[in-house]
Amino acid sequence: MKTTRYVTLMCASMLACLALPSDAADRMRAGQWEGTWVGAGRTRQTSNCITQADADAMNGDAKAVRGYLEKTIPPSICKISDMTINGGQIVYTATCQGKANVITTNHHGDHFDSIDSSGAKSEAKLVGACK
Repeated sequence: MKTTRYVTLMCASMLACLALPSDAADRMRAGQWEGTWVGAGRTRQTSNCITQADADAMNGDAKAVRGYLEKTIPPSICKISDMTINGGQIVYTATCQGKANVITTNHHGDHFDSIDSSGAKSEAKLVGACK
């Protein structure tokens, strides 16, 4: 009886541990995101509706994230390169008008913070359903 409980507990613990990495990809959730961008001596308020398809792309692999970024920032404006993803952190280079800028964003599911190599910072949080 004790052995059966022990084996059951061990199996449940192992399954829980195996499930943890899938949570690491929960970078963004669908809904209305509001935040602030600060750079070049200016501050701007931001507001964006992230659809479920957008959130799925941002929670995906590097190819899916790149696809979303290229949809948001067309390659004719900026070229996305050198992307690395480590759990909730996405780092990539955006080359716009010949100038490379490295963007590092830390996603936490319902909020994120970002800084780029020019010193611009942004942060946003999920505030509810899209407007």
